[in-house]
Amino acid sequence: MKKTTGLTFLCLLVSLTFVARTNADDSIKQQILKLFPQADTDKDGVISDAEESTVRQQILKRFSRADKDGNSVLSDSEMKAIFRQAAKRGNRNTLSAGNSRTNNAKKNPGAEAILNSLGVKNELDIEYKKNTSQQRNKLDFIYPKKKVYEKAPLFIYIHGGGNTGGTKNAIYTKGDLILKELTDAGIAVATIDYRVFGQGEELGFHQLFQDCKDAIRFLAKNSERFGTDPHKMVTWGTSAGGSKALICALTANDLLPGEVTGPGTEHTVIGAISFYGVTTYLVPELWNKRLERFPARSQSKGEMMFKPFDGLSSEEIKNLVSADQHLKADSPPILLVHGDTDPTVPIELSKHLDQKAKTSGGDVKLVEVTNAGHGFKPVKGSNAAPSMTWNETQTLVIEQVIEWVKQK
Repeated sequence: MKKTTGLTFLCLLVSLTFVARTNADDSIKQQILKLFPQADTDKDGVISDAEESTVRQQILKRFSRADKDGNSVLSDSEMKAIFRQAAKRGNRNTLSAGNSRTNNAKKNPGAEAILNSLGVKNELDIEYKKNTSQQRNKLDFIYPKKKVYEKAPLFIYIHGGGNTGGTKNAIYTKGDLILKELTDAGIAVATIDYRVFGQGEELGFHQLFQDCKDAIRFLAKNSERFGTDPHKMVTWGTSAGGSKALICALTANDLLPGEVTGPGTEHTVIGAISFYGVTTYLVPELWNKRLERFPARSQSKGEMMFKPFDGLSSEEIKNLVSADQHLKADSPPILLVHGDTDPTVPIELSKHLDQKAKTSGGDVKLVEVTNAGHGFKPVKGSNAAPSMTWNETQTLVIEQVIEWVKQK
């Protein structure tokens, strides 16, 4: 009798636990459906396990700070905290629906939350050239919090994403400390989107760089509107954005001409910072680590990026977008920051540009982050922590930008 009673109690306990867990799951799925209806990809009015998993992964990827315990998994409690924040933002936007700045921010609630916390004036989703079907030729402009300069220096962020994705919104999570410190120091900040592969538009690789150049030319042309100095610009990019930050700094105003041309587009980039970005596409042996790790992916990407296009051969495109082909003794200073075991963009690429500067001229400084892979992530299978935290790399950017601005 006792055994039967014990078994019955155990079954009841398991049943109640299952019901509680199911109810918790249902609650989260209902919240996802309410706040992120686009997550219901099959339009059946229900969030499936797979759809919930996708949402969790996307939130974790875009808002890493939501992972409070740092275990790379969003728990139910962390998800509920995100729902509360999203609901608050939604209420603020509803109350302020007549404000044009808020209407822009509705498209980018993550940006709105960060910018509100900083207390800085901003303009979001400014179209800098004619938008294509991708709707990516837009930028955000953040005004300095303090007026320190008659004309504010301008810091420009170019996102990564392997040339197939990414977004200008990355600065609000990857560069939140940079945003705060630079705007406090009287420096304006812009973050730009550019066209990418795989979005239904035939492109030549050089056109991704052309978009970035057009964005900078647009910012120069509108410097009076923004109150900035077109001859005090600094570019910073991560990964694929790093290579574009270098090209934008090392090339003449009118190289890679696009839609934004003519008088008023003259500008000066006084320094460039690249985090784990490509410096050349012309030295195949520098890519050995990546080729060994991702052979099929590397081949398919190479075919996509370097197909002849717009009258340019593969070799001509590679020359246009390789920073080592534009580095000169009088080029603006460059800071390269790279993980020493990066398999995606091998550190040998940054070492290559550093070595070229030593032998043929140019002001290049390389900072190696030891025990770090791409994005300064810990090395898989190793217990050693990277030698710099992400906030420490942000601080490096802040200090370098302020130093360059003061020198000019």
